[in-house]
Amino acid sequence: MMGDLPAPGAGPPPAARSLLARLAGAREALVAVALSAAAAVAIGSVRAPAADLAQRVAETSDVYVLPPTDEVVALSLGYRSALADLLWSHVLVSQGMHTMERRRFENLTLLLDAINALDPTFRDPYLFADALITFQTSETPHREVVKAREIMERGVQNRPLDGEIWLALGQFVGFIAPAAYLTDPQEKAQWRLDGARMLARAAELGGGDANISWQALGGAGILGRAGEREAQIRFLQRTLAVTDDEELKQKIRAQLDKLLDARDAEKYRRRLDGFRDLWRRDLPFVSNTAILVLGPPRDPAYCAGGAHADEPRCATTWRAWAERVEGER
Repeated sequence: MMGDLPAPGAGPPPAARSLLARLAGAREALVAVALSAAAAVAIGSVRAPAADLAQRVAETSDVYVLPPTDEVVALSLGYRSALADLLWSHVLVSQGMHTMERRRFENLTLLLDAINALDPTFRDPYLFADALITFQTSETPHREVVKAREIMERGVQNRPLDGEIWLALGQFVGFIAPAAYLTDPQEKAQWRLDGARMLARAAELGGGDANISWQALGGAGILGRAGEREAQIRFLQRTLAVTDDEELKQKIRAQLDKLLDARDAEKYRRRLDGFRDLWRRDLPFVSNTAILVLGPPRDPAYCAGGAHADEPRCATTWRAWAERVEGER
């Protein structure tokens, strides 16, 4: 009998320890189930009121937390482009959220000003400024239309040789704003003329990009309808001088034939054909823009001494060459 009893100081037998472990596990499981049930009841009791509150409470205005633009530049600590990229990402995300929430992005123009100050040559904000500012859920105020033009004009000032920015600016000023956002007839007319001149500049810079030249060509029609015949002719002639697109050349020539009288049209065609003959004979492998920069071919030996200084083949610039060609006729 004494051999069946556990020794003094020994723990419970293995069977008892196993039973105690199972009881402890069951108790922990019951506690977890009870806590989960209590949490579910608590969540259920507050979920409906919280959802109702979220539907009734909506953000109606924006708070601009950045300092003035000059101080934003100082705040960047020299990382101007990096901060400009960060703010531009914020603009794109916030614009989408505001559109989803059907409310205006009130800080947009302030953020664009800050981005322009941080990185004046960052082109994307200039290209998309008009779309971001005018693509709002409510009517676009006149001041924001003017602001969009101001920002895009800042773009052509900082990137004067970017034909795509000139094209976007000209289309907005010449077509989009007068047709959709402006109401005063005089202001519309002035904006259209300004836009046509901007499109003329875009056509000049887009000589290597036929797409820009084609889109900019609408500015010539604006000048014609406004009675600016000479400006329209200059627009077409300059575009014809820089474009390499044969289809566009034919279209522009047809328009010039209608605008110029027979004598002037013939003189212009002779001058243009003479230029292209010189180009093909001298440097046929370079682009139209390159030959215009290099100037007309000149024979130093023939032109030495000044005896032939007034002949076209001795001209040092294309302007002088054209004047002498016309003087020979």
